[in-house]
Amino acid sequence: MSCRHCGSGQLERLGICAFGERDSTLLRCRQCDLTQRQPIPDETALAAMYADTSPDAMDYAIAEHPAWSDARSLLGARAVGAALRVLDIGCHTGAFLAALPGHWRRFGIESATAACAVARSRQVEIIAPRLQSVDADWCGQFDAVTAFDVLEHLPDPALALRSAARLLKPGGVMIVSTGDIDRWTFRALRGAHWYWQTEQHISAVSRRFLALAGRDSGLVLSQFRTIAHRRAPLGLRLHEAMQVCYWYCRLRRGVWRAPQRLLQALPTLRHLRHAQLPAWTMTLKDHCLAVLEPVSR
Repeated sequence: MSCRHCGSGQLERLGICAFGERDSTLLRCRQCDLTQRQPIPDETALAAMYADTSPDAMDYAIAEHPAWSDARSLLGARAVGAALRVLDIGCHTGAFLAALPGHWRRFGIESATAACAVARSRQVEIIAPRLQSVDADWCGQFDAVTAFDVLEHLPDPALALRSAARLLKPGGVMIVSTGDIDRWTFRALRGAHWYWQTEQHISAVSRRFLALAGRDSGLVLSQFRTIAHRRAPLGLRLHEAMQVCYWYCRLRRGVWRAPQRLLQALPTLRHLRHAQLPAWTMTLKDHCLAVLEPVSR
């Protein structure tokens, strides 16, 4: 096997992702730091999955979505009253774009038919179904390009960053959010992490990968912050952290059986003894928000 991005054969095995229609191996490249599952569905199969995505699948309230609310604040600080032209890659129903100031211009890339209809009703101009099919006339047209929970769906996220960078105006900004493979939950559960229970999640990045990929695209990683996928009260976050600890012990067995039994004896965790897969701990900080800007000439 070789890395999908750099072609290196220096791949560290992080376990099996036995979820979805086929077993796959989770690998991390020591050369470029891209984490990837192999094998993956072919391009036609992946496109079909996204075309049928329900409009309700990713229509969050912006206050509950740290990446969206943080990105809106970052863009607002840059605008200083100006009307920005913002392109959201994988905009789905345009919920993030709809939360931006009304005088800004909103553009999206989306392939799901029903979601596109909702986005257009929110005054979002859909310029292409996929990033690869964006017309060259759009190059250099946007003050900001955003991509939330997109990179994990791509065989080579660096290629997407390179394509997206061409769409920025001079002085523009790119904001992306995705899973951060260096967070403690990923390190603890490896291939068993909830992220890999979705067959369409085929890649994961790190700060190092984004810095390297950005540099190759003429971008510098100017900000990098750790965030959760969604906001929640402290009690729920602690409960989800304890679930990760339980699965860490359960997966390792041996001497870890003793703390596993202690954890599953707690009333709030007793149900886990019958669970087949780790829970989706989406309130823990295992995602990142990255800001990339063109290198000054």
